Amino acid sequence: MDTEGPTSRSELEIEGAGEVGEAPQPLTSSPATTAEPWIVNLTFTGIGARCTASVLTAHWLLTAAHCVDSLAQGALTTVSVSTRNTAGSVVNVYTGNARTYQHTFYGSGLSPDVDNDIAIVRLTGASGVNLGVTGTARLFGYTSPWTSNSTSDREFSIIGYGLSDPGCGGSDSTKRIATGFVMDKESFDVRTIKSSYGSKHTCGGDSGAPWLLTRDGVRAIVGVHSGRYLDAPSFSMKQQAALFPPNRTWMYETSKNTGLMLNCGTVCTERVYDPEPPPGPACPSGFHCCEPGGGTTCNQCLPNSVSCP
Repeated sequence: MDTEGPTSRSELEIEGAGEVGEAPQPLTSSPATTAEPWIVNLTFTGIGARCTASVLTAHWLLTAAHCVDSLAQGALTTVSVSTRNTAGSVVNVYTGNARTYQHTFYGSGLSPDVDNDIAIVRLTGASGVNLGVTGTARLFGYTSPWTSNSTSDREFSIIGYGLSDPGCGGSDSTKRIATGFVMDKESFDVRTIKSSYGSKHTCGGDSGAPWLLTRDGVRAIVGVHSGRYLDAPSFSMKQQAALFPPNRTWMYETSKNTGLMLNCGTVCTERVYDPEPPPGPACPSGFHCCEPGGGTTCNQCLPNSVSCP
């Protein structure tokens, strides 16, 4: 999938590795990697699209909304992962049908809303992804990392299946890593983060790739790669990603309506959605409570056809 993206409406930009006001730190290096097997290559049959995705659970993946703009529901989908850091070393962990759900406020077209360029993919096959091969992602908490004074707290990496040489070869389906720094300050109500372009940059296939922060030796998702864009004031190329944390409620509400609820904290779980019973004291079927007791008990249950005294 082409990673060219429009300019975000957000005014937030990534600052340097040191104090506020230093020059932005560009994306650096992009060696092949087998790190984080839950970062997978997502291919949709029929439209020739290839993006990067993160495995949340056996049946749910996280990617960019623009990756699935023209995708028919129920499309045949292949999920694969690099097993060695050489070209062609991939293993398919899922082949079957999928349904996709873009963020509620995402708008496609010539100027899509980068702030909400997030989608979740439900794999409809019974077994889903082979988690024995991939494992699952960890998600960054709600604390803003860019408010820290520690450089190590702000260093991020991007891992995707399009990161390659400046010529954007990237056709070997090998997963590659690049590093940079998160911003030093934030603005209110901002859902997008940005980085300068660098000598090594994102390419086709990187859309949907996670932007990661490392905590206690574990990489956790802080954003979803949307693409590269021309920054008009500076006339330079930059990277941008939709911040992940603000969208968890949307994911929960969307997924439960499919019957397979996705609930995400630091990690995600899934379960068949069984609507909670209505609150209040319990009475037998056909009765209503006229005198509530403690908790869910009722001291007086009368037939629905009889009014309370």
